[in-house]
Amino acid sequence: MSSSRIESRGPGRSIGALALVAALLCGATPSSAAEARSSPEDRQRFLSVAGNLEQAPLKLGLAADREWALAWLTNAPDVTVTLCPDALGGLVGSNYLYAGEIILQNSFSMGAFLIEHPEAANDLNAQQLVGVEGALKAYRSILRDAPDAKSPALERLVETQTRGQLPDFVRKAWRRCSKK
Repeated sequence: MSSSRIESRGPGRSIGALALVAALLCGATPSSAAEARSSPEDRQRFLSVAGNLEQAPLKLGLAADREWALAWLTNAPDVTVTLCPDALGGLVGSNYLYAGEIILQNSFSMGAFLIEHPEAANDLNAQQLVGVEGALKAYRSILRDAPDAKSPALERLVETQTRGQLPDFVRKAWRRCSKK
């Protein structure tokens, strides 16, 4: 028996960038892996890579780290994140050039949160919020390096965050995703 370490919920999960990410993320792990733990060194490396990618998602030198982090998160026996396309406010299915980087950062931010706060493993609302906040930090970093790389969907999320309404938006999005 095998299980996926990253799950996807909600509409549109089979289209666009999310389809690519989900295909890459749905690795199989042995059923006995549920009892295993990832090494402290790998967890530290993941935290470092996730932070570096949040600050400079377009940096060419980080491509190998991104691949490593994706493989690690896919196969980590004790860190599982759940993707909710609705929480990214319409990014999934858009033709935004950097959608893949943003979706990955969403996943990486959730994974980092779970490493730093294992007690929140069952708080899926908190995980989703941290994921979206990390994705928005990465988006701002992209705009710093490529000011014309704006996404209407992410701009709406930034506005929602600025108004202090991001937690409520994400909670409602998660509710929709979890019903599907």
